[in-house]
Amino acid sequence: MINTEKPTMTVMTARGQESFSAAQLRSLEEVARLTVHAAPHRLTRESVSALCRDAEIVGLTRRAVVDIDAELIDALPTMRGLAVFASGYDWIDLEALRRRGALLAVLPGYSTQVVAEHTLGLMLSMSRRLHLSERVVRGDLPPGTSLRGWELRGKTLGVVGLGRIGRAVARLAAAFGMRVVSFDTGPSQSTVDVVSFQCLLEQSDIVVLTCRKQRGAAPLIDAEALAMMKPGAYLINPSRSSLVDSAAVLQAITTRNLSGYAVDDHVFDSAQLAGIEPGRIMQTGHTAWYSDEAISRGTQA
Repeated sequence: MINTEKPTMTVMTARGQESFSAAQLRSLEEVARLTVHAAPHRLTRESVSALCRDAEIVGLTRRAVVDIDAELIDALPTMRGLAVFASGYDWIDLEALRRRGALLAVLPGYSTQVVAEHTLGLMLSMSRRLHLSERVVRGDLPPGTSLRGWELRGKTLGVVGLGRIGRAVARLAAAFGMRVVSFDTGPSQSTVDVVSFQCLLEQSDIVVLTCRKQRGAAPLIDAEALAMMKPGAYLINPSRSSLVDSAAVLQAITTRNLSGYAVDDHVFDSAQLAGIEPGRIMQTGHTAWYSDEAISRGTQA
């Protein structure tokens, strides 16, 4: 006999039911026995297990959970479907999901445009020293702080990863008059010149990481890769901070082999940055995706 009973679904978002419109909640309730919890902060493993223990379908954001490993999956014995409000899935143990026979749903394209625009914003901030200018005007830095910048036009941008975001960044950069080269391990889906990883590092005035992070993989940009980069180049990372060896970056900036690093995460604390010249490192705390349009697309998907 076919089981026609609706599956149980537990969803955790920052604002609970307020994260959805009435129509969206009705749509979910039509296909599942729905429970929605507000999770404005990171939850412990025990809290996630308690809230979702009986759920067959679990929906959540990275604000609630930053690592879905085998232990957490085992703690959700009835889960057979996982939906995450994110495009990347390196924070999820895919092998553990496969062993369970559970399906995974992500949002591959909901934030492509805003992340690409954020990436250009990071590049412009570093090149025009916008983040320093604002601090000088506020009086946080002395008036003599150098605000001398440089133009993007004519510079070479190396894009590592030619997925949706990488191709969008390449298009925006071309509009600024930049020469764009790229490296990707898969077949090229772009008209951008594709070069080897080493050639990209050696040629690029700015290197942008728009590639995926494989779970458990070593950093892509380590001391060896940084040593290959064009002296005085900039590194822009709107992807996972774990793609980069943060200690090696600090060393490269200290020796001026690397002029600056902008990352969409919170990697360094004030103590780590104490000896670094202001403006050399910029952190945006994982906000690249955060826009009205991306949220609307994500909740409609």
